[in-house]
Amino acid sequence: MKRFFLSTIFLLTVSAVTYAEAAASRDSLWNSAVAAYSAADYPAALEGFLALEQEGVRTPDLYYNIGNAYYKCGHCVGKSILYYERALKADPSFEDARNNLAMARAYALDKIDTVPEFVLLSWLKAVRSSLPSDTWAVLCLVMFAAFLISLFFFRFGSRTAVRKWFFGFACLFVVLAGSSLGFALSQKFESERTDKAVVMVPVSSAKSSPNNNGQSLFVIHEGTDVNILDELGEWSRIELSDGRQGWIVTKDIEII
Repeated sequence: MKRFFLSTIFLLTVSAVTYAEAAASRDSLWNSAVAAYSAADYPAALEGFLALEQEGVRTPDLYYNIGNAYYKCGHCVGKSILYYERALKADPSFEDARNNLAMARAYALDKIDTVPEFVLLSWLKAVRSSLPSDTWAVLCLVMFAAFLISLFFFRFGSRTAVRKWFFGFACLFVVLAGSSLGFALSQKFESERTDKAVVMVPVSSAKSSPNNNGQSLFVIHEGTDVNILDELGEWSRIELSDGRQGWIVTKDIEII
């Protein structure tokens, strides 16, 4: 028993030391990359930020800074758009990433119209993107607690008028709690999607079939967003925001 206890303590200590060393290494990489970026040494900054990504760091701030470094390096429109998109995928409320994405897209060759959405759906998406998923989850808990409190006063209130007021509050809070939960789950689902990608090559030709013998339907360029509908071997069937579909080589795109 004593040996087991000592072994457990030893393993916990080793794990804590390893974690601390890894955290210190990441902090050092981050600080050096930020310093290089501030000194306008964008290739060195990019190298440092990418090293952090390779170590498993997946944060909106890191993606945002990688996008900035690619943008400053020039000739990397596709990569900068990709990482701004990843930052927004991790945190849809990241306004700086949204603004920089718009600037990067201005350099993309393809200007593709988007199929109009139902106004209410667009409004709901805008509200959902106003806060990160963790904040929506916290709001859900707060609204649910307020619902329970209102329900308590409705049940045990001494006056009829007061009970009516708290019944109305209870209805309101339960709707807000459900909406917050829905927004949090929707953002979580969006963050786990793997069917959106960005074109990474200067030019890619969309074919009518998943082979080089297929008819060329249209041409797309670096930085264009696509939805992946299907995959077959080395080919992916993609759809553009205007509804056009075709098959392109999978290596020409990268998942957001």
